[in-house]
Amino acid sequence: MSTTALDAFIAKHLPLAQFMNLKVQAYDGNHLALSAPLAPNINDKLTAFGGSLFCVSVMACWGMVYMRCVDYGLDPDIVVAQAEIEYLKPVAGEIVSQSLEIDESRWSHFFARYEERGRAKIDLASEIKINGEVAVRFSGLYAIVGVK
Repeated sequence: MSTTALDAFIAKHLPLAQFMNLKVQAYDGNHLALSAPLAPNINDKLTAFGGSLFCVSVMACWGMVYMRCVDYGLDPDIVVAQAEIEYLKPVAGEIVSQSLEIDESRWSHFFARYEERGRAKIDLASEIKINGEVAVRFSGLYAIVGVK
């Protein structure tokens, strides 16, 4: 599945993500992985800055909503309604955040709700792992508030 739409959105609308060198690493309809190199996101401890970890994590889920909407045929206006993050371990290398898979019935409900009301909400989560262990755990509530 092509991630061209998401790459174009980042390039056009998100200067912070551009500075971070945020890139789509993979998308298969169930997961979205975004990455950012450590160098532009480093802190004084030579690990990834917490704000960068948050940004990559929130964008992995935001991007998942965006890509599912594009796949559905929508050009969505998406907002983050709520967000929570846990920093469990320092990240001393490339930042890679992957959205966690949810049951397909939740996506069906999300789009049915959008068709009924012109808006919809969905909870998503993402993780950043280091050496197979979860370093950052994120969860957020995302809403389509309209289409462009």
